[in-house]
Amino acid sequence: MRAFAWFGAVIVLGLGLSALIAYPLYTVVAGVGDWPFHRVASRIAMLVVGLELLWLCRRLDIRTQSAWGYGLPWRRFLSVSAAWGLAGILTAALGALFLLRSGLRVAAQDFTATPAALARVALVSLGSGIAVALLEESVMRGAMHTAIERESGPWAAALLTAPLFAILHFFAKARIPPELLGWGSGVDLLLRSFVPLSHPGLVLDAFLSWLVVGLILSLTRVLTGNIAVAIGLHAGWVFVLRALQQSTVRSTSSAYAEWVGRFDGLLGYWLLPWGLGIAAALWLLRARWVPAARSLPG
Repeated sequence: MRAFAWFGAVIVLGLGLSALIAYPLYTVVAGVGDWPFHRVASRIAMLVVGLELLWLCRRLDIRTQSAWGYGLPWRRFLSVSAAWGLAGILTAALGALFLLRSGLRVAAQDFTATPAALARVALVSLGSGIAVALLEESVMRGAMHTAIERESGPWAAALLTAPLFAILHFFAKARIPPELLGWGSGVDLLLRSFVPLSHPGLVLDAFLSWLVVGLILSLTRVLTGNIAVAIGLHAGWVFVLRALQQSTVRSTSSAYAEWVGRFDGLLGYWLLPWGLGIAAALWLLRARWVPAARSLPG
């Protein structure tokens, strides 16, 4: 548990430090581009926490590629990730199909499905999927999982990282109107991000959605010993999520409206049977797919 406590402390400290410097740095970059404050603050937090995690990983002797979850030869790693990226897109497409066919998501009025617009959506979604998967999996299912596994075993690592993964996804999802920005806005954003967790009824569906996703990704790490499958699945799911965010909006007129939460109009209780189905398939079919993705012992 010491390793988990170290990671938790470093993340909390990093978020606190980034909250203090977010607005001053925002005023610096505001003249360069028209970026919203929450986006700038989230990038600053990623940088600060990332630097702290690099220090922590050196302290915990997480230095090798295998310790970071990259325990396969590069060509094999890339081929496994690419194959599971396609699996991620296909499984997420089933969820997207449910959202669209049930009327929970409808086409955005300002989106026209021209070839140029579709190409832009695909490129943005692909870039976002790869970047998010590489970053989050390297930290969560990579370094953090390894550190906890050394002390408490692989299943403890899976069960500890998944809830933290879910909680951290609430950061910087809040919005602060431009006219209310000031020197305390970084702290304000931090509080607005996590205060909803004190009202479970408002965010329970979103938390459970991210928890299920985190548990699925951790399951692949436990079974294979690396993060190739997790990166592929994660990237594929984010690809479809970003595509939906860019081209559709939430509709509250559907008879299935209770299946999608108010947090972002995408996550919701519909993800629970979807995720449990994927987890069951991965577990029951593990003899077929794990050998091709498993790292060699040691």
